Amino acid sequence: MNDLLARQAGLWPAITGHPFVVAAADGSLPREAFDRWLVEDHFFVVGFRRFVGRLVAIAPDEHARDVLSSTLGPLQAELDLFRAEAARRGLDLAAEPSPTALGYTSFLLACIEDGWPVAVTVLYGAEKAYFDAWSAVRAGADTDSSYWSFIDNWSSPAFGRWVDDVAGLVPPPTEPMHTAFNRVVRLEVRFWDAVLSGDSW
Repeated sequence: MNDLLARQAGLWPAITGHPFVVAAADGSLPREAFDRWLVEDHFFVVGFRRFVGRLVAIAPDEHARDVLSSTLGPLQAELDLFRAEAARRGLDLAAEPSPTALGYTSFLLACIEDGWPVAVTVLYGAEKAYFDAWSAVRAGADTDSSYWSFIDNWSSPAFGRWVDDVAGLVPPPTEPMHTAFNRVVRLEVRFWDAVLSGDSW
């Protein structure tokens, strides 16, 4: 995993130090930006769950299937959290997704066709990026933040252990895996850009 991350050393801080992340930590994030993130990330998680389900089907052994299947319950809990907060805020989760959210989710589902090594690398990249980003938020946030339930979800020790478990499934990196990992990193940055400033058709 160190090799995958090392090649992205120049870009990774754009995730962990993104203005959205910084503003979520210090409490200055505009409500409309958080609302955009909530709707867009709900769409992403719906697609992400389908992606994980397809990964389970192509996993090489029972251990890998066990690791992947263990996240299905937490993903349902995430969706329940999104839906409850969206209802409280009067947000429409059926709104058309932005080009970035749609593109990122489509990339996840399409990479299944590239086989297990690439697909599990994409899974690791997406989860590692979110863990590191929300851990950066956690480091600067108060537990009484109105966003705490979301911050805690992706920066908790349990989520960190899940990311480590996924890392253990990733084979030694090949060039196609490095390419896929780099695409995840770039898409993560574009996703944060999109939810902070808006991204429309």
